[in-house]
Amino acid sequence: MDIKKSIIVVFCLYLPIKSFTQTTLEEYNYVTKGYKIQIESGLDMKKGYEFIDLGSKEVGTRKAELKALHRIKNNGDKEIAAYMVVYKKQGLKTEYICVPHPESTEEIKLMYAFQLYDFKSNTNSSERLQLIAYLLSEYLIWK
Repeated sequence: MDIKKSIIVVFCLYLPIKSFTQTTLEEYNYVTKGYKIQIESGLDMKKGYEFIDLGSKEVGTRKAELKALHRIKNNGDKEIAAYMVVYKKQGLKTEYICVPHPESTEEIKLMYAFQLYDFKSNTNSSERLQLIAYLLSEYLIWK
């Protein structure tokens, strides 16, 4: 086999592996919307996935929890698909924030960036961001 064919074969084998490390749009939407529906409706966990609790931080009336969404492969191996921050503040609705894999698409990274800042309200979200940043720096690990 010549060198060009070898490079193409290696590239084709590497490409699917690389794509599996990203957070997909389906996973992003599950973390930000689907998980809430699942919890409220008492539904089972999304097939092929599991959440692992990593830790939490509470400051006054605010609390943030960090969970890792693991993708379970057919052979039973697990990999981190995304992280979820569950942010709660007394008197406000619970927010589900997806922290996507760093190699995810720009579209997903932008969705995450817009979700971090609450554009829907005119209130200062610095307290929210500080708590989330602390939680992420304390527990977040990409392998």
